[in-house]
Amino acid sequence: MRLFSKLLLSFLTVVLTGVVVVSYLANQAAAREVHSFMFQGGMATDAQLAQELAGYYRGRGSWNGVRTVLDAGYGLGNMGGMMGQQLILVDTRGQVVVDTSDLLLGQTLGDAELASGTAITVNGARVGTLIARGGMGMMGGFGSEEAANDLLARVDRAIWLAALAAGVAAIVVGGLLAYGLVRPIRRLTTATAAVARGDLSQRVPVTSKDEIGDLAAAFNAMAADLQNAEHLRRDMVADIAHELRNPLTVLYGNIEAVIDGILPPTAENLSPLLDQTLLLTRLVDDLRALALADAGQLTLQRAPTDPTELVHSAVGQFAAHAAAKNISLRAEATEGLPSILLDPQRIAQAFGNLIGNAIRHTPEGGVISVRCSLSPDHHLLFTVSDTGSGIPPESLPHIFDRFYRVDRSRSRAEGGTGLGLAIAKQLVETHGGRIWATSERDHGTQVAFTLPVM
Repeated sequence: MRLFSKLLLSFLTVVLTGVVVVSYLANQAAAREVHSFMFQGGMATDAQLAQELAGYYRGRGSWNGVRTVLDAGYGLGNMGGMMGQQLILVDTRGQVVVDTSDLLLGQTLGDAELASGTAITVNGARVGTLIARGGMGMMGGFGSEEAANDLLARVDRAIWLAALAAGVAAIVVGGLLAYGLVRPIRRLTTATAAVARGDLSQRVPVTSKDEIGDLAAAFNAMAADLQNAEHLRRDMVADIAHELRNPLTVLYGNIEAVIDGILPPTAENLSPLLDQTLLLTRLVDDLRALALADAGQLTLQRAPTDPTELVHSAVGQFAAHAAAKNISLRAEATEGLPSILLDPQRIAQAFGNLIGNAIRHTPEGGVISVRCSLSPDHHLLFTVSDTGSGIPPESLPHIFDRFYRVDRSRSRAEGGTGLGLAIAKQLVETHGGRIWATSERDHGTQVAFTLPVM
């Protein structure tokens, strides 16, 4: 069964159950009120009144004064008049002794008229006859059992007609509500099926702020992430293929030349092959590190580490490289920094990527500063600043993307893989830190990251 049918059936079940219960309770309440009004409000049926009059006759032996008793004791004379009904009491001779309309008082009625009345008996003997004429009052109309049952039947019909109208309204309103609930879910189903077929551009409109709206927003965010991941995957595959093609082409060409005897297998001719092999090795190692970090399997060998020693050690590893390019490489650390629990080799790898990248983009005579201090939020703050040409504003948000290069040709010529900053970002975030970059064109770049003090 479809969700729309289930929702509509649920609405109808709830509404119809409520209608049936309310109708039953209303019927019972109406019956109680009718009987209470009839029997407790001074109204009686002809048989009940005949019994009361029989008791009166039994006590007095005659009908003398019965009119007063009727008017005062039972409220029948005046009430009968108000209800438009004529009550007639006839004695054993057929003579009218009480007439609420005072039209037949003292007259003698025939057997046919007496036959339409209710006999009043005392000890098995008939002592009089009670006749009710006209109106919708107590005796022949509103006050009779038949009239009460007829009234209740009309009340029942009104209740069930109201219940039918409520059921029809419930179908219409429930159908509209069910359609309104199901429509966004159908959109989500259609969009999900399209995403499953590979169409990651699918989005659904968010038309409400309830749980379904939250679901639609979550779907849109998921689809956007999937689309972005797919773009990154395609770009990464293309970039890896491009990065592998160059060194492999060099290796293939030179090895073929050596085999064909065009180039002699000398150290001079084999040295470029070794450089390309080292480049391939670095690329594979970088890709492996990123794959482990993405899978959450990058293990950390944490140990208490002095951040000052970490900074000086990283700078010392690149001192010769910086000196060869006539670049001043400095290490600065605030005194009294607390030890930090981290993986020294992984953070040293991050430092190496940042410092190596800074050396590649700093001209001769430039300055690179590596600093360590305590940030205002009590994290250790590490910065690598250079005096290079800087990064264009449009490129700055992408420098931590894999294989992204501000200047592709120069970076590739100098042996970069385009993964250094991406790896540094993964290593810092794996330690629970944060990394960012600021740059000003022609005034250098600063890459900073923080690590929590544990």
